[in-house]
Order: sequence, then C-alpha cells, then structure tokens
Amino acid sequence: MRIFALYTVRVIIAVAVAVAIGVAFAGYFAYTWLSRPQYALEVDATRDTTDISGTLYRIRVANVGLARLTNVSAEMGAGDVQTKDFLDPGQTYYFYPNPDTLAPTIKVTSDEGIKVVTDYRTPTKVLGLPGGGR
Repeated sequence: MRIFALYTVRVIIAVAVAVAIGVAFAGYFAYTWLSRPQYALEVDATRDTTDISGTLYRIRVANVGLARLTNVSAEMGAGDVQTKDFLDPGQTYYFYPNPDTLAPTIKVTSDEGIKVVTDYRTPTKVLGLPGGGR
C-alpha cells in the first residue's frame, strides 16, 4: 500500500509541474501578443555584393502590428517610389529598387502614420556560405 501512495504522490507532483509549465507558456505568449502595438512596421534594407551578380538591393517590409497597414510606400531615391496596397498582420513584402537608384537612405510610410527611415546594411560574409567568397 505504501508503494501505491508514493507512486500517487509522484504522479500528482508531475502533473502539477506540467500544469505550471503550461500556464507559464500560455502567460508568456498572451503577454507578448497583448503588448504588441496596433500599427508597427519592420524594415530591413539590404545591400548584398556577390561574385556573380554584382550588388543586389532589397527592402524587406514586415507588418509586426496587430492591424492591417494600407498604402505602404517605399521611397528609394529620386523618382523611385513603389507602393503596396496593404500588408496584413504578419505579412512580409519585398521592394526591389531600380538598378540606377543609388540613394543611401530608404523611407517607408503608410496611411496609418508609420514612417521608418533607414540606411542599407551589408550582411557579414562567412567563408563557406553562399556569397562568402572563395
């Protein structure tokens, strides 16, 4: 009878620990979801130099807010303005500037009042990875 009682206590402790871990995860995800802003935009402008293709430019725009962003516009230089009608929450879109556009600064705006101004970044090249050199 004593072995059965010891086994029961261990099972109860294991279940209590599992429930506590589940509640902790649920609380963490609820907090991160509820603390997100209504409108937010993440912009990553990349200038990548390769051996074969030369220099490639791309601007990744992601809606990291809770609501849809409308009329997302990327100004990539004089006369090079591209737009996307809308971005749903969690959606990502890429803008590619014209080859003759050489502006060092990118400005991305939306109708909801979001304005992000950023410079291009160059990814680090690591030997052995694609684009890393020989």
